Amino acid sequence: MSDSPAARRFYGKYRGTVLINVDPERRGRMICMVPDVLGLLPSNWCEACAPLAGPTGPPMGVYLVPPIGAGVWVEFEQGDPGYPIWTGCRFGAPSDVPPLATLGNPADPNIVLQTLLQHSISLSDMPPSPITGGIMLKSTTGAMIVVNDSGIYLSNGKGATITLIGPAITMNNGALTVI
Repeated sequence: MSDSPAARRFYGKYRGTVLINVDPERRGRMICMVPDVLGLLPSNWCEACAPLAGPTGPPMGVYLVPPIGAGVWVEFEQGDPGYPIWTGCRFGAPSDVPPLATLGNPADPNIVLQTLLQHSISLSDMPPSPITGGIMLKSTTGAMIVVNDSGIYLSNGKGATITLIGPAITMNNGALTVI
């Protein structure tokens, strides 16, 4: 880091855009454009500010890396532009928010993790039903598992279903029921 008192410091968060997200060290780092600080030059490798990382040795933690073109927030260690840190992402438009996130109660929103291809995990406090509330794991093709207080619902997204409600197991909408 530059110790020169004349070196300009940049404190706070700045809007950035992901240019390179393939970190050769696989630590979640990326190279970004941060025009308000760096102009047209790309950043150095931005360190990841992760919500959880383990001690050196046993691997553990949260590993999330946004795609190229994603909007991110960038800070600089001690204000030094040579030491960037990406601290999170930002939605560029309302349409960028995963649809399952908007289905919840605005005062108690759903928690959603969703990939570019629409694979998702959703946690919701909505009233339990076969498609809402509880924990939902969903694939791009519509296959899903829902676990909530009303039961457990499995669907392959192509018509086959298994439901476990109370003591009953039902397959394919009643084609077979075991009590």
